[in-house]
Amino acid sequence: MKIKSILEKGKRAEKEVCRRIERMGLGSARREAGSGNGLKKGDVFANIPFLIEVKNQKIIHFGDWVAQSKEQASKGHIDPNKWCLVVIDPVGVQEGERMEMYATIELDEFLELLKKNQAPKVKEPDKLLTYQLNQLKEIFRRLEKDPLSNYEYGRAKKLCSDVNKSLGL
Repeated sequence: MKIKSILEKGKRAEKEVCRRIERMGLGSARREAGSGNGLKKGDVFANIPFLIEVKNQKIIHFGDWVAQSKEQASKGHIDPNKWCLVVIDPVGVQEGERMEMYATIELDEFLELLKKNQAPKVKEPDKLLTYQLNQLKEIFRRLEKDPLSNYEYGRAKKLCSDVNKSLGL
């Protein structure tokens, strides 16, 4: 394959990564001039917390590419652990949307993304919890009228304890 064709193949992959970032609603993305040879490192510039290195080659040199991604991230990114290596399947389709791409990041960064993406574990109130919360609401209304009521204060304290048990706190 000619040098110009090889460079065009890489540019196509970088443009497709940019297009997919934008299509997912993650803001604008563009190819980095010189693919990270200048002051700005990485192949793609986007408003995401990872330096992006894109590889579209027939022979996969995974270890070298990961090392390059880490090195570029340490030189030109705020957090040297925030790198992403995008590898295009060499035997797959090389056309736009059908291009098969795989992203590699450090395991801890992946787990952190999963943790951030997880829905908070909030228990839906059952009948007992709903009753307890309604009782607390009523007690607090009474306490607003008579803030010195020891009886209502004691009931509120007990109910708060019961609610905490119901929630598993």
